[in-house]
Amino acid sequence: MFHGVDDINVDADHDLYNHSREAFIAHIDALQQWAERHQLPFVAFDGNNEPGLCLTFDDGYASIASMVAPLLIERSIPFHVFIPVGLVTDERGTHLSNSDISALATEPLIGFGTHGLTHRPLTEFVDDQLRHELLESRRRLSALTQRDIITMSYPFGQHDERVRGAVHGAGFRLAGTSSPGPDNLGGDPLQIPRTDIWAMDSARDAVLKARGAWDWLL
Repeated sequence: MFHGVDDINVDADHDLYNHSREAFIAHIDALQQWAERHQLPFVAFDGNNEPGLCLTFDDGYASIASMVAPLLIERSIPFHVFIPVGLVTDERGTHLSNSDISALATEPLIGFGTHGLTHRPLTEFVDDQLRHELLESRRRLSALTQRDIITMSYPFGQHDERVRGAVHGAGFRLAGTSSPGPDNLGGDPLQIPRTDIWAMDSARDAVLKARGAWDWLL
């Protein structure tokens, strides 16, 4: 799991989630070389239970359009973007714009899911608010991408049984968590583990995480 890539405001010692372009490329290079060596494909976040490496990006930052997509598409690597749809506007700022998302949605290598509407922890909402947060985020992202949106990730990784029930009821079929570990095929599709690759991580760290070095945290 990644978040943003930014060559301007980078402080890896204090911002775990904002990679420099150089660090991001180093991580992707290392993961790609390791995957090729072990004959593991990069796979989509689509529930098809195909073994491989899956790259996801939370928060819908503008760098998805400016840096991430050009690099990964050139390498034919699929990836999935989770977007807090209520933060999207007509103008590109920190986050992707409406037109960015519509343009990216024409690329079959890119998958989309919501990251909530307002990017607030879903556990904070009462039932009616929670249902609105989920349904409206799904409706808006479906309209922007012209796709049926059935995936999401939990803002701040916060979820419980009530939230997962509401997620399922809103029509989502896959949900990513912020808990490290592999997606054990056949597990709960609304509690899919994802391991953070941090800005301070070396290329070797990224590969160790992909190999399961952090799985003991589960």
